[in-house]
Amino acid sequence: MNTNSNVYTVVYSAIMVVVVAIVLTVVSVGLKPQQKINMDNEKRINILKCAGIEVDESKAEETFNKAVVESFVVDSLGNKTNDDAFSIKDNLIVFKTVVKDGVVKKEVKLPIFKVENNGQFYYVVPLKGKGLWGAIWGYAALKEDFNTINGVVFAHASETPGLGAKMTEDFFTSQFVGKEMSENGKFVGVNVYKDSKKTAEDPKHGIDAISGSTMTTNGVKNMVNDCLQAYEPLKKTLSSTSASAPAVDNTDTVSEPVPDAPAADSTQNVIK
Repeated sequence: MNTNSNVYTVVYSAIMVVVVAIVLTVVSVGLKPQQKINMDNEKRINILKCAGIEVDESKAEETFNKAVVESFVVDSLGNKTNDDAFSIKDNLIVFKTVVKDGVVKKEVKLPIFKVENNGQFYYVVPLKGKGLWGAIWGYAALKEDFNTINGVVFAHASETPGLGAKMTEDFFTSQFVGKEMSENGKFVGVNVYKDSKKTAEDPKHGIDAISGSTMTTNGVKNMVNDCLQAYEPLKKTLSSTSASAPAVDNTDTVSEPVPDAPAADSTQNVIK
């Protein structure tokens, strides 16, 4: 075959394209299981971090399985479903488009993880939103009151380095700690201010904007508020469940003496 002919060039190129495609496919398929393991561990690490548990990748799964005492999925009305919280796709959308006047407009499935850390329990939920240039996401942990933020983790696809990309840094995420989502029974969420004086005047909800990144900061604010508001029906369910739980009688119960019984230790028998 004439190696200088056009036919040879076309055939050679076609063969190389096919060979390279096959190699890449084989490599991709071979690495897919490890990629899934890495993604799952990253998810576990972020969920635990929100609840104040720092762990490296080698112990992520073991620590996660011990710390997460319960995980479940709820619908837009706060009712539990039969779905698996970890494997389900985080299907979060703006709450206002889900329920209107108590009527479900579009069904969603919202995963939640109950994490224990040093005797304290936290409810960790996923977050999804839109930044300036693309998708943003993360996790938020709520304390047992299902109202106060314990910690957050944020990530992004393409925010501007040195500006919007700072949304992942501690100076910004730490501001969310202790913020309250509701006040007097009404959802408020977080508020973003360019003026730190206004932030100080709103200690329960105020967050300082990232300098030069108003759009990204507003995106984070909307993400947090929209996603956490979607879980408000669950908050009401948890509150009603706690309120309806039967009271425990802690009064010591003393056994009565049995007539004609043999002498016994006079110590009171207390029912625990």
